[in-house]
Amino acid sequence: MSRGFYTLSSGILTQNRVLDTVTNNIANVNTPGFKKNKVVSTSFGEMYISRIDAQNTKLNKVSIINTAAESSTIHTQGIIKHTGRPLDFAVEGQGFFAVQTDNGNVYTRNGSFNVDAEGYLVLKDVGRVMGTNGPIYAGTDDITADSLGNIYVEGESINNSIAVYDFADYGRLETVGEGVYRANNPVWLTNAQVLWESIEGSNVDAASEMAASISAQRSLQSCSQALKMYDQILNKAATDIAKL
Repeated sequence: MSRGFYTLSSGILTQNRVLDTVTNNIANVNTPGFKKNKVVSTSFGEMYISRIDAQNTKLNKVSIINTAAESSTIHTQGIIKHTGRPLDFAVEGQGFFAVQTDNGNVYTRNGSFNVDAEGYLVLKDVGRVMGTNGPIYAGTDDITADSLGNIYVEGESINNSIAVYDFADYGRLETVGEGVYRANNPVWLTNAQVLWESIEGSNVDAASEMAASISAQRSLQSCSQALKMYDQILNKAATDIAKL
């Protein structure tokens, strides 16, 4: 009977994590360049074995207790929209913009840039946008650009185009903000297509996330109700046995 407590408790913890992830996805449905997350669940036994067994020994199902193994990021491209705003950029296909921070460069698909007080192109609350020759200095928000990320001010090139990088394994990207990642070994894409006056939207489908939220809530309620039943049965069993 006590096994049921472990099974249902793990179900509650897993569904709580699913709800947290889905809620965060919905909250960022309008965040440019945001990539949705998905919780991957597995049995507790399988997760435990995978952590202690470097060779990943294959066994049959060893536990009915499920747990949230990890949260994976889905890096499919969001819908690219034309905004007409001179400081908006989007990467067509693979690749990330690089942004300089105090702790090194981070990478993002969010191309909703601004110009700071010193005239540098920046991603708000993150840092300065990196070009092929370091941080991009424009000196004004009245700029134009071509499909290779070359930036022009009053028709003259600033000789510092927007740099686009990619990675061999997206699974190694570390999330450090909403749609912002840190990783090693970036590869510079010399022929990346950069769309000017456009922005990539979130790849979150609000309808699907709402359906996932409802499903998780119902699973959570079911586990909670069943857990109460187990508690009542155990309490009754202990009381009746004590009378014998």
